[in-house]
Amino acid sequence: MLVSALALLVGMSSPAIAATPPYDLAEAGITVNLPRGWEMTRWSDWDFKGKADGLMLEIWTTPWQVEVPVGTALQPLYLEHLEEQRAKDPAVLPGIAGPGGKTAWVETRATFGLDGGGKAIAYFAALPTDGKVVHIGMYGGANTDRRASADMEALVNALVITKPAVKISGEPVAAGKDAAFSVKASEGWRGVLASERSDAESLLGKTGAGKLDACALLVAPTPTGKASVLAACPQTWQLGFADDASFADDAGTLRALVFGKAAASIPDAEKVALADRNAMLFRPTMNDYALRFAAVPYEKGAVSIWAIGPQDQGDVLEAGLKSTLSGLQFSGPENGLAQHAMGDVVFHALSYDPLVMGGAGVMVLGVIGGLGVLLFRKPSAPA
Repeated sequence: MLVSALALLVGMSSPAIAATPPYDLAEAGITVNLPRGWEMTRWSDWDFKGKADGLMLEIWTTPWQVEVPVGTALQPLYLEHLEEQRAKDPAVLPGIAGPGGKTAWVETRATFGLDGGGKAIAYFAALPTDGKVVHIGMYGGANTDRRASADMEALVNALVITKPAVKISGEPVAAGKDAAFSVKASEGWRGVLASERSDAESLLGKTGAGKLDACALLVAPTPTGKASVLAACPQTWQLGFADDASFADDAGTLRALVFGKAAASIPDAEKVALADRNAMLFRPTMNDYALRFAAVPYEKGAVSIWAIGPQDQGDVLEAGLKSTLSGLQFSGPENGLAQHAMGDVVFHALSYDPLVMGGAGVMVLGVIGGLGVLLFRKPSAPA
């Protein structure tokens, strides 16, 4: 563990060694140039460890590209990281802008206790690359504070960014070419980057979304590596009219279709009124995650939306899903409104419109009455 190894290092002295050759972390998107006096102890495409006189170094990544903010956003991540390493009484300060102008990064300082007594310090650096946030941790005894700070600045500003952070587009995210709709991301959400797709698919694989090839994928990422994701997908389902009159029946049919045997345990759908149609929102439950499902009719059938995120972010997830529903943009005439056959229109009116039902009843009685007159009237005498 980090604390035990660091306690051993603090009590040892090793001669300075020449700086080692660059180390390429292909998956992380960086190449590491160590400051003088450091040596590598572990190296892979996605992580790195090293040591120097009384200091230890580790580099790792969290998924999802974000602009790393100063302040308290990273405190929970680094506090949890130190606790996992059995650090005693860790305390993490708010992040500040890292010194040096070559690379934009956020520096976070922490303190903790060592096995057998004594105090230690940690410096963390965070910066975005394509689809990720790179984290660098440097640890040492309290007497190494000044050197750790200087070496962290030197290391970060000597990094070669081989996979720079991708420019985030604010354009709507289109579904598959034949789906005929796109999604405008709401605040805090954006389209999933190509480098993030496997992470998004892994999360959405826990839902009933199925194949995602034709879907528009959105993510609401956080600097700590947690995120909510959603998939808006074209379906051939016919949702009925889903108007105010038939909404409960149409939603019940969809609930049975999507959730099968579990339908009875799923609460009734909430009607989400959009500008020109109604959507159906369901709140299924799931261990360890917040989960939402919605569907809305359009000319090709329906758009289904599965959304999943951290369990304590259910309200945030739902707000994002509702905003996504409002941001759906359809091609085709009349904003891609579903078209219904005349027979369906008549049946719907007969089933749900009281005025039409009453009028139809009068018409039926009139027809029956007329037939009765014809059938049972007394024949007139021949002339």
